[in-house]
Amino acid sequence: MNQYAAGAQIERGLERVDTRTRFWLLLVEIQVVVAIVLCAGVEVFQRCIKSMSITCQYEGDIADVVRPNAFGESNSVLKRQICDFNPLRLVPGHWSALVVCGWFQIPPQDPRAAWVATLRKSLRQMFKSWTMQYGGVFRVVLGSKEVVVLNSREAVAKTLVKQGASYQTRPEWDLWHETFVHGAGTGGVATIGTARWTAGVSKLRKLLGPQTGAQKLPKYNHYVSRRYLRLVKLLAEAETDPKDLGYCWWSTAIGLVTDQLVGHGHDDDFVRLICDTEIGVFKLRALGDPLGDWVPLIRVSQALVGKLTSGLRYVVNRAGLPIPRLLRNANEEKCDVLRRNQTKYCRAQLGSLTRRVGNGDTTPSQLGDLFRALPEPLSDHDQFQLITTLSGSGMAIGTTLTWLVGYLASHPALQDVAFSAIQEVYSGEVPDPHDTDRVEYLKAMALEAGRYWTAIRLGFLRETNSDSSIDEYFVPKGTIVVYNSFQINRDPAAYDSPDMFLPERWMNGRQGRTDVEGIVGDKIGVPHMGHGAGRRLCLGVPNVNKSFYGILSLALHFFKFERVELGEDGLRDVFPSFRAFRQSSREMHAIHDQVSACDGQAVPCATGIRVIPRNPGKLAAWVSEGHQALQDFVAPWA
Repeated sequence: MNQYAAGAQIERGLERVDTRTRFWLLLVEIQVVVAIVLCAGVEVFQRCIKSMSITCQYEGDIADVVRPNAFGESNSVLKRQICDFNPLRLVPGHWSALVVCGWFQIPPQDPRAAWVATLRKSLRQMFKSWTMQYGGVFRVVLGSKEVVVLNSREAVAKTLVKQGASYQTRPEWDLWHETFVHGAGTGGVATIGTARWTAGVSKLRKLLGPQTGAQKLPKYNHYVSRRYLRLVKLLAEAETDPKDLGYCWWSTAIGLVTDQLVGHGHDDDFVRLICDTEIGVFKLRALGDPLGDWVPLIRVSQALVGKLTSGLRYVVNRAGLPIPRLLRNANEEKCDVLRRNQTKYCRAQLGSLTRRVGNGDTTPSQLGDLFRALPEPLSDHDQFQLITTLSGSGMAIGTTLTWLVGYLASHPALQDVAFSAIQEVYSGEVPDPHDTDRVEYLKAMALEAGRYWTAIRLGFLRETNSDSSIDEYFVPKGTIVVYNSFQINRDPAAYDSPDMFLPERWMNGRQGRTDVEGIVGDKIGVPHMGHGAGRRLCLGVPNVNKSFYGILSLALHFFKFERVELGEDGLRDVFPSFRAFRQSSREMHAIHDQVSACDGQAVPCATGIRVIPRNPGKLAAWVSEGHQALQDFVAPWA
C-alpha cells in the first residue's frame, strides 16, 4: 500500500470515530505541531553548539582543584560553581574552559584576555597541554559537570591506588545507563565494569577472579589452539592481495575469549556479530558526547521532544509509513540496535551453556566451571551481567594488534629482531604459542604496544564514593574522576623517550625505562595504564598477555608484513567499514591516525598490509598437519 492509499484509508476511518476520539486526536495534532517546532529547534540548537561550542564560566583557574591559579591566588576546591550557559560571552578576568567531545575554548595567551580562540583538538592533546602548564591533576568543566583529570603516575598512585576504596565506583550517564542498558527489554543490566560499586559487583568480581587467572587459563587451551590455526589460515589467504588485517586480529582475540568463556567453538558469522557490536558499543563511551548527557538544556529538550512526538510516531507506525528523521532520536535507535544484537548472542551463549551444565556436561569453560562450583545458581540478572561483561572482552587486544602490526609492517628491522628472538629460543622450529615466558622480546613488544598506543585513551570514568583528598586539597563524594591513560603512559618520570616505540624498555630487568633497571617513580601496581589500576583493574589482563604472546609468536614466525596502499577492493573489505574513510600513515601515529579523537576506544584508520610467507613449504605443512602438535588441539575430554 502506497502512502496516498494509506492516507485515504486513515481519512475514511476518522469519519467514523466518536466525539471523544476526535478530542484526543486534536491533542495529538497539537502535539505534532509543537513537536515539529521543538525538533527543528533542538536540531538547529545542537548544530550551533557543536560548531560554536559551549563556554562554562566560573571564578578561578581551570586547575583550581589541586593547584594555585594562574594569578598566584589560592582557591578552595571543587565548590559547585554556577555554569553560565552562554556560548558567546566571556567575562574578562575569568578563566573559561569548555570540553564537549573534543571542542575547547581557551585563551591563546593571557587568561585575562576578553576573547577566546576556538581550537578543535583531541581530548588527549588538550589534556597534555594543560598537564604541561598545571601539573598532573586539574579540573575541567564538561557542560554542567565538573571533572577531575589525572594525568601522571603520581596522581594515580595518590588516588586510585592509595585511596582505592574512595575511587572505585562509576558515575552514571543517560546514554549508557538509561538508554543502552534498558534496550531490548534487558532490564537495565550494566556490565560489571560500568556498574556502580555494590556488594553484588564485588561478589561477581571475586567469583570471576579464579576463572580468569593465569593459572586457570591453560585448562582452555583447546579453544585457543583452534583459534590460532584459524588465524594462520586467514593470514595465509591474505598473501594474494594487500588488505587491512583488522578483522583477523579482532576475530581471533574475541573468538578465543568467547569460545573459552562458554566451552564452544563459534562460527565466523557469530564472532563477526560480536566484534561489530562490541566495537559499536565502545563508541557510546565517549567523554563529553552526546551533548545531552552533559548539557542539561539539551537533555531536557530532548526528553520533551520525545514525549511530544510519541503520539505522532504511533500514528505514523499504524499507517505503515516511515518515521521522518526529524522525529527520530538517532542515539536511541543506535543503542537499541546494539543492545538487541548484544542480547542475541549473549542469550544464545548463556542458554546453551546452562542447558549443557544442567544436563551434566563437564566440558571445561570459564563460566561453566564457575556455575558448576556454586552451591546455588546465580540469579538471571547476575548471569546476564557476567556474559555481557566477558563475551566481547578481547576487543582491546584486536585494536592494539591492528596498530602494532601496521607499525611493524613499516619497520622490517623490528620484525627481524622478533623473528631472530623466536628462532634463537626454538632453534628454527614452530614456537609454542602457549609457552608464554620463553621469548622475552615478544613479551616486551606486547607491553610496549599497550603503552604506546593505549587502546582505551581515557580510562573508564570513576566517581568518588566518599570524601577524599589529593595532597592538601579536598575532593568531595560524588566527584567524577578521569584518568588520562594515554598521557600517563607517556609520563617522562616513568618512561624515557616516551614518544618512541621501544620494546627494550621492558627487557633485562627494566620496567619502563631503558636507562634504569626496576620500577622508577610512583608504584601503581601495573606496568602501564592500558587496563586501569587500583580496585577496578581489568580482570582479563592474564588473558591479554597470553593472547598477545601466542598471536605474535605464530604471526611473526610464519609471515613478514609490508605496508601498502589499499585500492578500492581493499577498502571495501575493511572491518569495521567506518575505518575506510581514510588510510593510516606508515608510522601509525597514535593521534593522527585514529578514526575519531572523541571515541572511547582509539581505533586506527584503514591500514593496508601485504602478507608474505617466510617459508611457504613449512607453512603449508603446518596448516595441513603440524598444527595438531599445538597443546590440546584435540580436546583432552573428547
